[in-house]
Amino acid sequence: MISYQILNENTKKKYSRAGQTSLIYHLVKSMQLIILGFVIILVLAFTPVEAQLKVEPVYDPAKVEFIYDDLHNFLKAFKMINEGADLEETLKKEYLDKASPGLKNYMEDAGYELKHFVERFEKYKKNYTTLPELPNQLVSQEPHIRKALQGMKKIFPKPVFIPIYILVGISGGLHAEPSEVGIRLAFSRAASPDRLPRLKLTIIHELIHVQQALAIGMEQYHSIYEENRSLLAVSIREGVAEYLTYLISGEYSKKGIYDYIKKDEKKIWERFKAEMHAPEFGDWLFSKPKDPDQPRDLGYIMGAMIVESYYENADDKKKAIDEILSITDYKGFLKKSRYAEKFLKQ
Repeated sequence: MISYQILNENTKKKYSRAGQTSLIYHLVKSMQLIILGFVIILVLAFTPVEAQLKVEPVYDPAKVEFIYDDLHNFLKAFKMINEGADLEETLKKEYLDKASPGLKNYMEDAGYELKHFVERFEKYKKNYTTLPELPNQLVSQEPHIRKALQGMKKIFPKPVFIPIYILVGISGGLHAEPSEVGIRLAFSRAASPDRLPRLKLTIIHELIHVQQALAIGMEQYHSIYEENRSLLAVSIREGVAEYLTYLISGEYSKKGIYDYIKKDEKKIWERFKAEMHAPEFGDWLFSKPKDPDQPRDLGYIMGAMIVESYYENADDKKKAIDEILSITDYKGFLKKSRYAEKFLKQ
């Protein structure tokens, strides 16, 4: 009996110590997991801008690079072709083989190859004859562009700037687009004198897209052009850049579209509302409308008007800017903007 009691007490002590050790072990492991989770959250929340881009950004407009290498290489190739050099061989050797990161990125994004440049050149050679004017045109605009970029500090505490690549592209006129390596300005002819001063608005617009991408992450930014695609989402995305450009500069980069919509806003809204959840963009974005009297890209300004309504209805304007840059729920944003409500009063 006494031996049993002694054995029982020793067993209790043994298992008590084991239980305490096990408890301490699990507490330590739990604390490690909590700390690890906290570190992961911090890393995700404070991912450096540099890690999301493939280029080192700058924070002073005076330090923004305008990179003309591709334009100069194309102009050299163009001169050689006009003097009798083989078109395909010269475009490859003098232009595409010397591509900057901006031109490489442009080609990769669109799937362009040498044959596309050759076809474009053969079809629209006359357009390219004005390109030798372009370097001087753009250099003359650089001081005005840098001054306009300073205005971004009005609404962004620390705007991010990336290089601006000047290249010769496939599409007609000017095709501007942001990327992880820089803003790409793809020209196919010299800028018309009346449009040249508005180039600063185009660049601000594209740089705002950069701020959007950094606010929500590159993967989320690209998703609305893929699995989360809708007319509403892309119109609001473009509308953010368009409206914030207006707040910065006092001008819309697409002023003609703004004036067109304002003449019959309710009717155009009703048309947009009927189509806005579709993945197709119809006559609203990136294509020539069937109606010859309708300007291209009405979706830009429809989106801008929704963003304007959100901003004007916000009590805290600074917070509103942060929220506008970070949109991921486009249906919810439309509802919170109260844009549609103004038509109920009419």
